[in-house]
Amino acid sequence: MIRTLQYNSESGCQVHEGILPFEDILRDNDSSFWIDFENPTEEESYILYSDFKFHPLIIEDTLEASNPKLDVFKDYLYMVFHATDYIKQGELASREIDFFLGRNYVVTSHKSCFPTLDRLAEKCRRDDRILSRGADFIFHTLVDTLVDDYNVTLKLVAETIDKFEAEIFSGDPDRELLKNIFELKEDIAELKRKALAQRDIMWRFSRGEYKLTSPESAIYFRDIYDHLSHINDKADHFRDLLKSVMDAYFSVSSDKTNKIMKTLTVFTAILLPLSVIASIYGMNFKGMPEIQWDFGYYFALGLMVVVAGITLVVFKVKGWL
Repeated sequence: MIRTLQYNSESGCQVHEGILPFEDILRDNDSSFWIDFENPTEEESYILYSDFKFHPLIIEDTLEASNPKLDVFKDYLYMVFHATDYIKQGELASREIDFFLGRNYVVTSHKSCFPTLDRLAEKCRRDDRILSRGADFIFHTLVDTLVDDYNVTLKLVAETIDKFEAEIFSGDPDRELLKNIFELKEDIAELKRKALAQRDIMWRFSRGEYKLTSPESAIYFRDIYDHLSHINDKADHFRDLLKSVMDAYFSVSSDKTNKIMKTLTVFTAILLPLSVIASIYGMNFKGMPEIQWDFGYYFALGLMVVVAGITLVVFKVKGWL
């Protein structure tokens, strides 16, 4: 699906659906465009080559998963950006979106649906100011909106870590919890890696290195750079928290194991003297007076109960129970 938002001072913002003669309309120097390719077909992907004249290798990158990067060409810039998404408890994912920034247009291409972009497109329909400032500011608004979505994800991650801690200190953590902690820790490390790469890209924009961005837009890209730095700091913080959560998990598990071993040791200590008594009486020496005694069997059982009771009392007094 292709969605085109066009702005000029006379007609304001117009929205077009489907394939248009892009090669012709992009010559319109009085208009600015945002063209969004959502899960493009082969025919729609070919437009990137035939009408926009993008490099074939770059078009291949849009069809496959790529790491964050920025490629500079004579008439346009190509950037791979990763937005983050919180799938379920303890699981993060990233979704790729490819940007092309030209003199009077921004092209976005992505395989999955981006509700954030849909909301922004609707906002552009209502507010001409977003598209009226030119392609570089459209590009900034798109990236800035996607970066803002990181805050929602980070908030959910913080809530998940709190749930992990509550589950651990409830006294009965299971192995599945440990698996979720490890997976979230790996996802946060991946989030940090991508945030750092994208922060470096925004730093280059904030320095005004490219002729397709105006000097006035540099400070806005600096703001995105600051946001990505904050995301990197939060990722470090979450990584430290998860390390503490893992330590707490192992501590609680170790304490649980120690309690079990303590209980087993107590039972072993109680049964040991009883085994000694049973072994002695099991020798069946005729000289043993209890053997010739009618109440000898009951005496032996009573002796075992008394010894066990004394052992329990001693353990209780010592504070071992």
